[in-house]
Amino acid sequence: MTVAELIRFLEGCPGDLRVVVNGYEEGYDDVASSRIRRAKIRLNTAEHDWEGQHDELGNEAKVAADGAEIVDALILHRLSK
Repeated sequence: MTVAELIRFLEGCPGDLRVVVNGYEEGYDDVASSRIRRAKIRLNTAEHDWEGQHDELGNEAKVAADGAEIVDALILHRLSK
């Protein structure tokens, strides 16, 4: 999903609609608005089904050593308890 796609989707939602993300194992958590940020990620790097599909590229790296595609992404963190 791109930001433009997200904006188009959100335009059809009421302004007071709660935004959540999937919880660590079950249920849903609120999005932590203070933890929304941009980062570079490597696409399709997961080796195990319990890992996220993509991985954040470290600040020191300019290219992925493993040849994975690198893109900019908007990261939404869940509110941790």
